[in-house]
Amino acid sequence: MSALRSAPLALAFLFAVGPLLSQQKNQTQVAPATPDPATTLVGQGNQLYLAQHYKEAISPYQQALDLEKKKSTLSPATFRGLVDNLGIAYGLTGDLKHAKETFEYGVSRDPYYPLFHYNLACTYAEMDDLDRALAELGLAYQYKQNMIPGEEFPDPRTDDSFQRYLKNRRFLDFLQSVEQPSAGKTDSLRDSSNPPAIRGTLLRGSGAPIVGAEVTLQVFSDEDCAKLFDAGSDSPENAAKLRKCSRDLFTEPSNDKGEFAFTGVQAGWYAVRFLWNIEPKPSTGPSADHVSGFSVVYAAQKDVSGRYDTLSQGPVFHFDAAQDYRADFKY
Repeated sequence: MSALRSAPLALAFLFAVGPLLSQQKNQTQVAPATPDPATTLVGQGNQLYLAQHYKEAISPYQQALDLEKKKSTLSPATFRGLVDNLGIAYGLTGDLKHAKETFEYGVSRDPYYPLFHYNLACTYAEMDDLDRALAELGLAYQYKQNMIPGEEFPDPRTDDSFQRYLKNRRFLDFLQSVEQPSAGKTDSLRDSSNPPAIRGTLLRGSGAPIVGAEVTLQVFSDEDCAKLFDAGSDSPENAAKLRKCSRDLFTEPSNDKGEFAFTGVQAGWYAVRFLWNIEPKPSTGPSADHVSGFSVVYAAQKDVSGRYDTLSQGPVFHFDAAQDYRADFKY
């Protein structure tokens, strides 16, 4: 993971020198407010990290993160630097389990920051888990525009974590697909005020909107993973493969018109599902039906609202990021 080290260094340096500058102030000036414990621990960790004492930096960094989990006090930039440096320190000392947990927590708090996804991809690559590495690397490229000014997006081809895959055709094809625009698709086709998105409208048979449905966008690492999902195989082996090569990307409720929209999504393979309630009891349950291209599964028992939970799962589709994809549903 040595190539990862350069990404957060400049940011970490800024964090480290802040306390030193304050110590150099004239003693006659009013003393600055005492920093909170998490900030102090981050500063201690930064000094050790910058000296390349990665193992020693883990303890203050982890203490800072534990405090941050209990009560958030760090600025967004400081939080990003903490997670990046702590996760990398774990990785460089061979503790991939804790590196993975650290970056996963970062993603849970700041899902659009690309380096969390990139570093998580590196961690999976070190674990020799190419499916998950590609899934996270795809998200890193998708959110590349969210880099902090002054940061550079790493090149997987020169990163030690991915060296074992430099002759892997699947890895190389993936990099080519995310680094080069599709043929014939230019920026002139895009409307920045209304970017292409995955959209849909959920309606009942009467035409009334399905409001507040929990709509989830699922992403697949590549076409092979998407085909695995589409095959509908219930074998434990395929289910395990699918868990590794796919993940839930976004979840949002349908609005008062029954509409949903997932924007800022890169080209790739996806599926949409949503969870909602129906009032009439299904004739049998659990039972399944097919409506508007969705597989609809009804629960057998009422939930706390007195209604019946219903899961509607749409088919796999390819989103080209050049025009809207619609996943409309009418029950």
